[in-house]
Amino acid sequence: MGAPFHFRPIPPGSFPYGPGVFLPALQGLSRNAAGLTRGHGLREDAGQIRNSALTGAGEASISIALGANPAAGFWEGHPAALVIAHPGHELRVHHWLERARPLVLVLTDGSGHTGRSRLASTTEVLARTGAVPGPVYGRLSDRDLYRALLAGDVELFSGLADEIAGVLADAGIAYVAGDAVEGFNPGHDVCRLLLNAALLRLGEERGRSPGNFEFPLDGAPQECPLEDRAEAIVLSLDEEALGRKLAAAQAYAEMAGEVSKALGRHGREPFRVECLRPVRYGLDIGHRFAHPPYYESYGERQVAAGVYREVLRFREHLAPLAERLERLGARAPRGSLVACESC
Repeated sequence: MGAPFHFRPIPPGSFPYGPGVFLPALQGLSRNAAGLTRGHGLREDAGQIRNSALTGAGEASISIALGANPAAGFWEGHPAALVIAHPGHELRVHHWLERARPLVLVLTDGSGHTGRSRLASTTEVLARTGAVPGPVYGRLSDRDLYRALLAGDVELFSGLADEIAGVLADAGIAYVAGDAVEGFNPGHDVCRLLLNAALLRLGEERGRSPGNFEFPLDGAPQECPLEDRAEAIVLSLDEEALGRKLAAAQAYAEMAGEVSKALGRHGREPFRVECLRPVRYGLDIGHRFAHPPYYESYGERQVAAGVYREVLRFREHLAPLAERLERLGARAPRGSLVACESC
């Protein structure tokens, strides 16, 4: 199992926002974001979304209506949050960051097996885009996360889901975006489990929860299924916005290799589109990817190379975590988190 898991609290004073401080700040940023126009690096598919979640109390919904200027989109001017597993994921939705200026929660420090945090680089990206770091910000190292998964530390993960729910509630968040489940990296999929659990708990406790969106990290960046487009946040970047996005990615030193591979694999143009898709599933995620997931074969290679001691597996580690989170209170009657009232 490796060394015991150690919780690493945020140092006092490192996060200056209490509920009474970061909520007004976030609302102010949202109002500023709403003042940006379509001419600011954007050609946008706009529309109205009625976003809902299935909770233990039945279906509770939140409606984000169009403002006076429909071209601004249904999402502009509403407090937003981004919840991601690793620093650097924000680059996939860089222009949305510029427009929405969300509260950003980051589960790990992105240190991988190297032990070197990349939080500082993400902090720079957020500062340039006007996004706000949240109170869960590099809470775990990747090794801590993997050890907790291998140990089945449901107490840790349930506590994180509760904390995320509290942060979203205190900040008055209207909608949240986060990593999609892809079976590529266990950290990404666990982050999505925690976010979905947090939203389901909010729905149970308050009768409604924020709108829920996802974006791919391994998949094609421009992927936006036709059936999702009417309810998705879809941004088509102009040259200036795309240039800023690619410049931010290429300036992110710790991800130089990943950025190079992504550009080599997809090319430049697909990154012109940012599609935040409605989430239509809850804690049952096994159907979201082919089996065995990529991270199992990758983990086997890492164990063979002496990097890790044990392979993280979906059926042995992630599926039991999802089941236990559900038993602890994050329940969806039909096993799904639905993102639109008509679905």
